[in-house]
Amino acid sequence: MKLSAEDREKVAAYRATLGKYEKPSVTADIVAVRPAFGELRDDQWRENPKFALEILLIKRGMWPYEGYWALPGGFIQGKNSETVEEGAERELLEETGLKARTLIPVGVFSDPERDMRSWVISNAFVSVHKRGEGDEVRGGDDAREAKWLRIEFPTVGGGVFTIPFYEDGKQLFTLRGKYREEEFGGGVVTQIDENPLAFDHGKIIATAFLRMLSFDTRKLVFFFLPEKFTLSDYIGVYQYLTRYSIEPGNIPNFRRQLTEKKDPLLEVCEGEFEDLDGRGHAAAKLYRRRS
Repeated sequence: MKLSAEDREKVAAYRATLGKYEKPSVTADIVAVRPAFGELRDDQWRENPKFALEILLIKRGMWPYEGYWALPGGFIQGKNSETVEEGAERELLEETGLKARTLIPVGVFSDPERDMRSWVISNAFVSVHKRGEGDEVRGGDDAREAKWLRIEFPTVGGGVFTIPFYEDGKQLFTLRGKYREEEFGGGVVTQIDENPLAFDHGKIIATAFLRMLSFDTRKLVFFFLPEKFTLSDYIGVYQYLTRYSIEPGNIPNFRRQLTEKKDPLLEVCEGEFEDLDGRGHAAAKLYRRRS
């Protein structure tokens, strides 16, 4: 935008008054998530792999919170350099080597005490990734390490949440707390019982979960599936996100709800079936999201 001489004078006069206001720093934090599946034993051909989510965390390599797990993120560069979204993408790439996908806003975190160094306002985002994407993440910039930690059996409901984190099959820590349900945006975290992460990143992760679960879960499932998938794949993700078990006898009705309604979500990939990779049962049909 080209400024007139009058505008330039007014801008200069306005900036001369800014010294009387305290100015916060601005950061972006990214909750990168992807699907994780348990491995099948040789005798489990007729069982579905267990669906779970993984969140990408870094281990900080410098003060403050050196050695603590944290979300990837950092300070947004100066005026006219980048937007908050661009800064989020850059920080995720610099600290982990992972390229961001579509960024879903989680919220703004502005508690004056959230960072011991100064007043720092964080803009948090979710970045959803496909299975296997980011297998080569590594710590970079001020991150000593980057690793996908698995979340199994989370519970969210009735104003209480429990989110257990696992590293290499062993429980590492658990986020527990309370939230207030809201009609828009999923809910507001009101209490974290214990925050084992740097800054307020435990609150950000819990808020991200509430935010995701406020979406239409039947459509949210697609974020965690490949372009073509089996009905069992879809059901596995749906059950994890809703904490609702679909009994085998109810699967035909559930399938009809997804494929035969006035505005169906799924359509059959005609003549296409899953790759059994040596497994000993009949190949299942492949589906895709209806466009």
